[in-house]
Amino acid sequence: MPKQKKQKQEDNPESEIPVSIEPNPHPSVAELFKKVEQLEKDNAMLKAVADKGRVFNYENKTTGKKAMFVSLSVYDGRIIVGWRTLKDTLVKNPTTGLTVGEEQEYELLLMDGEGGIKKMTVNGYPRFSEVRYAERIQVKVVGRKEDENGNFTYTVQLPDGREIDLESRFLN
Repeated sequence: MPKQKKQKQEDNPESEIPVSIEPNPHPSVAELFKKVEQLEKDNAMLKAVADKGRVFNYENKTTGKKAMFVSLSVYDGRIIVGWRTLKDTLVKNPTTGLTVGEEQEYELLLMDGEGGIKKMTVNGYPRFSEVRYAERIQVKVVGRKEDENGNFTYTVQLPDGREIDLESRFLN
């Protein structure tokens, strides 16, 4: 069998040009934008459903101290610092015994600009919800304490500079 001569690369200028028969392994710019857009949507969704306290703790551990802000409800120019249910009874149809409604009454604690607390009673959950979510302000968290049961109390700085302690259930 005769030996074939090997061509040197200098003799064959076409051998210097790489030829790829596979599809382009690099994604197009449009595909990259789609992936980035999907990652941003996923990130936004995860932040929306995440426990704010845990996100805050993670960010503090990984990126250093970062200010945490929470929302407080405001009604009639006063900050809502607490509430409790006074009455929550089911209303039943006397003939069928089926539940046809509820009677609910809530007591709100409202703090004025001087730190005084005023109590206010609200009837019905729709009214209670309207009072709690109609007007909100953002305040900075400056401290956090945990009791023996795992409940958190946050020290927040109000827009006028005062600091108050609130249980976590009265934030956001």
